[in-house]
Amino acid sequence: MITRAALLEPALIGRAAKRFFVGEIAVERDQGAWVVTLRGEHDLSTKPSLGDTLKQTFDSGSKVLVDLSQTEFIDSTVLRALAYGEQEAADHAEHEIAIIAPSGTFASRLLRLTGIDKVIRVFETRADALAAI
Repeated sequence: MITRAALLEPALIGRAAKRFFVGEIAVERDQGAWVVTLRGEHDLSTKPSLGDTLKQTFDSGSKVLVDLSQTEFIDSTVLRALAYGEQEAADHAEHEIAIIAPSGTFASRLLRLTGIDKVIRVFETRADALAAI
């Protein structure tokens, strides 16, 4: 059995095993909006968490795009953070949140299955999201 710790060490896995990509979060400013980009796999162990990052980002500005186009996996901690972002936008008129999740991706399917795409606008591309927000 390959443990999660072993998956983090490429030397410990065989050629047939899929490489595990630890989640990474990058934040940048683009056309007046904060873009929070998640890459790799995100779950409870991802540090910093999306929730922490969203809190800091909303404190620094009002428009936030969460880019999930480069994620391999997201779990309920990411969904909970997105719900926090939606609540923050609902409670403060100056705040806005949108998601970038291209059709056919894991993130897009999960947003659709959980209904998050009904309460937070989801865009195919960063350009589309920036034009709308």
